[in-house]
Amino acid sequence: MIATTAQLADGLFAILWTCLRVGGVVMLAPLLGAMYVPRRLRLAMALVLSLALLPSAGPPPALDPLSGAGLVAITQELIVGLAIGFVLRLATESALLAGQRISTGMGLSFATVVDPQNGGMPLLGRFYIVVASLLLLATNAHLSLIALLAQSFAAVPLGTGGIDASDARVIADFGAAMFAGALQLALPSVIAILMVNVAFGVISRAAPTLNLFAVGFPITIMLGLLILVLSIRTQGPVWQAQMGDAFELLARILGS
Repeated sequence: MIATTAQLADGLFAILWTCLRVGGVVMLAPLLGAMYVPRRLRLAMALVLSLALLPSAGPPPALDPLSGAGLVAITQELIVGLAIGFVLRLATESALLAGQRISTGMGLSFATVVDPQNGGMPLLGRFYIVVASLLLLATNAHLSLIALLAQSFAAVPLGTGGIDASDARVIADFGAAMFAGALQLALPSVIAILMVNVAFGVISRAAPTLNLFAVGFPITIMLGLLILVLSIRTQGPVWQAQMGDAFELLARILGS
């Protein structure tokens, strides 16, 4: 009984060490760390993934968690997991930025302008996030994330180190890819909506008595939705390239 209890304690200890890095990923990674995912479900996913990755994680470090070295190791493991999730979140947040920019041009984000506290995320921002999430599932990005986590334990074993300052700078510089991806996604729709607004400006000069708020809003929204349907078919490669760059960056940082 004593040996069985000791083995159970060692196994639980190993799962908890593995859960530190996995939990950091689950908190920020797309799909897993989305705000619509309940906290209990996130905790359950972190525990299940930790149990599945236990053979890849290797033995836990021989450190007292309450000691100074143990607290440093715990912090490093959390930072590694948060860095992985943060890079992947940057790759998908371009969809949200693109949706917000297109919503502003179409007038769908008027609720957030009038009432920014209760308006929340624009409608097209949610739509783009849903499409990006479905694309990630269709391209097995979630399986690639699990494989990357397993490789990270081989490249950076538990309790041996974390993300240094140069790696943090590389991750911060990757934020530029988020804005570049948002520009690629939103540029066709923004240009088309801008041409529509310029046309309404010319009409307003020719007919000053025309109520553009009553006429312009419906036409702008209908044309914006039509452009959105026509352009969304070409946006898949942009999201795939963003996610591919994110995985390549993480592989370089982790040395795997």
